[in-house]
Amino acid sequence: MKKYLVGLGLLLSVNGVLADNSGLEQSMKNMLASAKEKQMASALKSPQAFQGTGPLLLRDAIYLYNLPVYAGNFQSLIGIGCDIFQLVMDVEDGYTDLAISEGINSGGYFVDYPDRIYANAAMFAYALYSGYSDKSFGFLDNQLYGAPGVNPATIVGHATAFGYCFSTNPDAAVFACDEVNCYSSSEVNP
Repeated sequence: MKKYLVGLGLLLSVNGVLADNSGLEQSMKNMLASAKEKQMASALKSPQAFQGTGPLLLRDAIYLYNLPVYAGNFQSLIGIGCDIFQLVMDVEDGYTDLAISEGINSGGYFVDYPDRIYANAAMFAYALYSGYSDKSFGFLDNQLYGAPGVNPATIVGHATAFGYCFSTNPDAAVFACDEVNCYSSSEVNP
């Protein structure tokens, strides 16, 4: 029987912090910068965008089906301007490790979820809701990432991942990123 895992809360410290996450953290920072560039370019195209805050609503969502989880390549869902950024995920086969960050460029934190998530865990949900404007979930094998001799294209699992951005900011957005590109929800889910 599959079990249902739910996480809700602000991670300030976790016993399972990556021993050497400097490369992984830098990859996340690069992805965040790329996502922010895309968000700014999009905002410039619609100058009559609402300024200020509005009600807390679902502002953006992204759906990734059959997402491969690689041994040596890092992929992530990034929420920018989200008051609450929620991940709902089902690992279909294999496993994934989950890296979590909030405010990574502004004094926030970067940690790994303490447990590896296997296919037999069924649906997994986690929400980030700190005051930081950027929030992210990364999918990888944190034991193989950056290890010498590992083929980065080796697939260790597949997952279906949904990212939901709830915000008072109408320009809040969700992006799917790998170590090369970031895609907005309209590019992934036209």
